[in-house]
Formats: sequence, C-alpha cells, structure tokens
Amino acid sequence: MRIGRSWGLVFGQAALLVFSSLALAQDSKSTVGGSDRNGIATVISEPRKILGRLNEHGISFQGLLVYDWSKEFDHDADPASGFGRYSLDLFMPVDGKKAFGLEGGAGLVRLKQHMRQFGETYEAAEQVYSNIDASSRTTLYEIWYEQRLFSNKLRLKGGKIDANTEFAVVQNAGDFLNSSMGYSPTIMAFPTYPEPKLGINAFFHPTRNNGLNLGVFETAGMGTLAMIEPGHNWNIGQGEHAGRASFGYWRENGRMEHFAGGMAAGTQGFYTVVEQSGWRHPWMGKEGERKLATFFQYGYADGDVSPFTRHIGGGGILQAPFSRRPNDSMGIAATGLRFSRHPAAGFDYRSELILESYYRAPINKYFALVQDFQFLHHPGGVREERDGPVLTTRLVVSF
Repeated sequence: MRIGRSWGLVFGQAALLVFSSLALAQDSKSTVGGSDRNGIATVISEPRKILGRLNEHGISFQGLLVYDWSKEFDHDADPASGFGRYSLDLFMPVDGKKAFGLEGGAGLVRLKQHMRQFGETYEAAEQVYSNIDASSRTTLYEIWYEQRLFSNKLRLKGGKIDANTEFAVVQNAGDFLNSSMGYSPTIMAFPTYPEPKLGINAFFHPTRNNGLNLGVFETAGMGTLAMIEPGHNWNIGQGEHAGRASFGYWRENGRMEHFAGGMAAGTQGFYTVVEQSGWRHPWMGKEGERKLATFFQYGYADGDVSPFTRHIGGGGILQAPFSRRPNDSMGIAATGLRFSRHPAAGFDYRSELILESYYRAPINKYFALVQDFQFLHHPGGVREERDGPVLTTRLVVSF
C-alpha cells in the first residue's frame, strides 16, 4: 500500500473517531444521574442507535457504489471479457450547527476506493470515456469545512476539496460518462478526480442570480492553481425555463516545461459553461414532467505549454422520455479537443472527437442502470489508434 493511502486511512479513522466521540459525549451528558443505566450496553447491542444519536448531533453517513463494465470494439488489446472496475465512496457529512453550535457551518469527510477488477482500459483517448477510470487506490478523497456568513451571501471553504464540485461544473451533464462532459480538459493540473488537493475557496452571492467564486488550490507537483469564476442565473417564461452561465479564468503558477525548450514560469487559460432548460410537457396526473435541458462548454489554454489548446462540447438531456418511466433520462452530446501544433507535443492529428449517448433507468431509490455508447474519432491524436465505438454499462448503488 502506498504511503498516501495509509495516511488517507489514518486521517479518515481519526475523523470518524473525533466525530463519534463528540456525539457520544453529547449523549452521555443527557444521561448523567442514572437516567440510562444500560446506555452503554444499549449502544453496543443496537448499532442503529449509534447512528441515530450521531445523526441527532449532526453526523450522518452515506455511500455510493459505481460499477462499470466496458466493451471496446475494433481494438486488438481489448479482451473478450471487456473491462470491469468499480468506485466506492463513503461520505460523512457534518452539520456544523448540531455538531459544534456553528450556525451555517458544514463539513465533509469522504473516503474513496477505486479498483480495477478485470481487463484493461483503452488509454489512448485523451478524453477518458469513463469518469471513474484511474489507477486502483484507496484514499481520503475529501475532508473540508465551510462556513456561511451574512445570510448566506458569503461562503468560505477550506480543506482537501474536489475542485470540480465548485468550479467548471456542468450541472445538467452529471449522467454522461465521458470525463470531458463534467469539466473542460484544457484546465491544466485541475485538482479533481482522482487526486483532489488542499484548497481555500470563497463564494460571494450578493444577489440571488449573481455570484463570484474564488479559489486557490495545490496541484500535483506544479505549484498552485488560482481560479476566478463569475456566474449569472436567469429564468425565461414565468420562471419555467431556468438557465445559467459562468466564465472562469485560471492561472497555473509554477515552473513547467515549454514545448520549445526551457521552462515556463506559469500559464493561464479560461473556460465557459452555459446551461438552459427548454421545452416542458406536463403529463396527466402525478406521473411527472417531460423536460429538455441543454449545455455548452468552451475552454482555452496556451498551446506552447499545454497539450490541449481548445475544447468545445455540448449536448441535450431529456427527462422522462416515456410517460410510464417519469424518472428515466436520456442524453446525447459531443466533445471535441484541439491539440497543440508544436511538434514536441507529439500529436499526428489536430483534434479528437467523441460522440456520446446514454439512457439512465432507476430501478428504485437505491439502484439505477445506465447504458452508454461512445464513438471515438482520432483517439489520442495519433495514427496508430483506430476509430471505434465503446459500450459501457454502469450500475449505481446509493445507500
């Protein structure tokens, strides 16, 4: 086991012990004087009461398991059995008011385990076709605390943070599997999956529809990443068609290799996300509502330092495509990545294009199935790699 994994488990266990002790200590205060002489025995014999008492003091537990099975066609390296892997997340949200008496406070401890079970992934594509793909690891994925101030107009957050939960977020694209649907790959050293980093964030919302996000993050051996992202929300047609737009600027500070030779002192770029809900069709009775949502992405980076210079993506999501399946959804999208022209970047083609479609069908409140299809054009931007389709079946278990 790597050192990072060991420390992740140590910190996770320590956090769990601290919060558990806090809740049990609060509970013991209420039972002083013999009001619950068998309290310890009750806690040991009935684990549900432990969770209940922790919940009363602001500590809860959640879990998410994502299992992907993929089959790559027209690739010699793909085994007949396909490629199987899973990602397991254990969440411990903390209510700051209940746990510490801090109004507007909240925290999170998140452990993650990702394991490759069989087969090998097709790693030629720069835009990864499954957003859980990474090397096998067990880690303390996130641990942070945030505080809301001035009637929620200001939110401060610090700790180990997945940056994509706050910056460059595409809210409507959460069920797509390709990683580029979630954020622009032109953001260099973006500290998101699989390696979030320490960061300090501030979020200003002076009005209901306007906001400004600021963040500074550590990066993987490349200095610090500073980000600023103003955003605006709107509604069209009596509030029935919600939309939002954000524009982000980022700067990577640190020494990095320049394709022309030597070292660069830093680099910068920008991105934008636009989302709009459109057509709605109400069903008869209480069966739900059919609605269409769309999104658009654009990203830019310096091709003298970054292997990726442009990114453009967009798509649409239809909720409740069938009247008898009000919780189902389906989507179709495309994402294109432009490569650096510099010979040292090592690309034969100028771009990579991926087309994706999916259908998500919840079974109940705990289980959901997603069937995903992607077509890769010029994967990795090299001649040795052929175009081809990838089929992925995803099982999502929430608990």
